[in-house]
Amino acid sequence: MDRRTLGLSLLLATSAASAEAIPSLIGPVSDIEVIEDGLGPRQENCADFKVSPQAVAEFLRHAILVTARQEHDWYLHGPCRAYGTFSTRYGQWQWQMLNMGTARITAVTGEQFLLADPREESSPEDQ
Repeated sequence: MDRRTLGLSLLLATSAASAEAIPSLIGPVSDIEVIEDGLGPRQENCADFKVSPQAVAEFLRHAILVTARQEHDWYLHGPCRAYGTFSTRYGQWQWQMLNMGTARITAVTGEQFLLADPREESSPEDQ
């Protein structure tokens, strides 16, 4: 089995991150907001890690659900981060993206989900 099929794909229909609802596994996503970006160590040039609502929507379009072990085994550690919010019919969610292709989303209930972009997957030799 291709390791890219190990997670559940978040299917998004559009890159618009405005008030238009973006379909996903957690229901339509709308109102993507970037609260802060460029966070992390200065020596890693994290100030250059800038994201837009469109970049968050693009990430979600390709993201798969992964376990912590899969993140460890298949993705490089990204020290730079950005965070913000988005809405679904069940309320507001928080998101945190790392610069090497992973993110965490947190529901209003406090439950967290780990996502990764398979386009950022690395081979074991890269780690």
